[in-house]
Amino acid sequence: MTDARTGSRRRPIGLLLGAASVAVALAAVGAAAEQARDAYLEGYVTAVIERDLGVTVESVEVRGAVARVVLADPGGETTERVAESVAHLEDIDRVEVRVAGEDDVAPVRIGFDDPVDEEEGSTVDVLPRHELFEPLMADPRQPHFSAIYQWYLDDPELVHVGSANFGETFALLGGEVGDGRWEIGLLGGVFSVFDLDAESFDLVNSDFWVGPTLSLRRGSLSGQVRLYHQSSHLGDEFLLRNRVDRVNLSYEGVDVLASAQVHPALRLYAGGGAIVNSEPDLDPWSVQAGAELRSPMTFLGGTTRPVAAFDFQVREENRWREELGAAAGLEFANATAPGLRLQFLLTWFRGNSPNGQFFDRRIESLGLGAHLHF
Repeated sequence: MTDARTGSRRRPIGLLLGAASVAVALAAVGAAAEQARDAYLEGYVTAVIERDLGVTVESVEVRGAVARVVLADPGGETTERVAESVAHLEDIDRVEVRVAGEDDVAPVRIGFDDPVDEEEGSTVDVLPRHELFEPLMADPRQPHFSAIYQWYLDDPELVHVGSANFGETFALLGGEVGDGRWEIGLLGGVFSVFDLDAESFDLVNSDFWVGPTLSLRRGSLSGQVRLYHQSSHLGDEFLLRNRVDRVNLSYEGVDVLASAQVHPALRLYAGGGAIVNSEPDLDPWSVQAGAELRSPMTFLGGTTRPVAAFDFQVREENRWREELGAAAGLEFANATAPGLRLQFLLTWFRGNSPNGQFFDRRIESLGLGAHLHF
């Protein structure tokens, strides 16, 4: 007979091995899909230049997020303007633009290291223009700016809830490694919920996050390791009108995630994490996976696209009960502002509460809100 405790110990190991297998599979699928993705981007870059700038393109080659463009006739546009428009596109990190027949004129290059620096060794970029690992849309604890109305279903205490979140992951240093790039960043965030049924919209709970990140990207594959500290606090008004056994919840954790853009419209991700120090003592292991869809079709002059996402998590502390999140709506972006996106999303969540002081309470909620990513 198998000891129940032995089975309990084996389960997190099995789940983590499963997550690792999924991450390896993502890498294999992503590598196989990279060629198709590059071909799609070649057509997309051509369409953007000819549609938005009215410039005739002779050829476009995209390999591993590097675009090389040859213009047949720049018309009234400069090659600098064309290069900037392409460099601002999602999934393009570097761009080179030249005019056919002008081989004696140096091409315009954006995102490449200076040739002198390449001879002396790899360079380090200070404050790269955006973080390599794209934020997760359906993860309720992804640092970003948002304002959300939430309706809690069948909750004994909360019904109409306001969620105000502030934060971001900022790239601090970056550079090239092989055919890819690395970046070191800093994440910070405050996640707060308010009781909208209370007379003064009482603050219920705030969670504070901070910590460093390491991100890697090669073509359609990306990954992130993040070390973070979380502390959770109840609101004063909530404490005054409720008799609550407050938990001094505080911990440090590490998460590892791998992501693959298996199709221009589909991103898959998987990974896991562990709590390395906590008060009170928490079981450490967690597993996460999900998928995101971004429509290749855009509207309103290429600024608007439908998006959707699904997120799955399980935690040892919560006896491996599933935590499910989903989001769908519209995303607004400007090609001249890389990384800046405004999303209006309908959201759904069912699982243990992401609000720190209530982590042992099962909730289900529907939400509608605005989400801003830099």
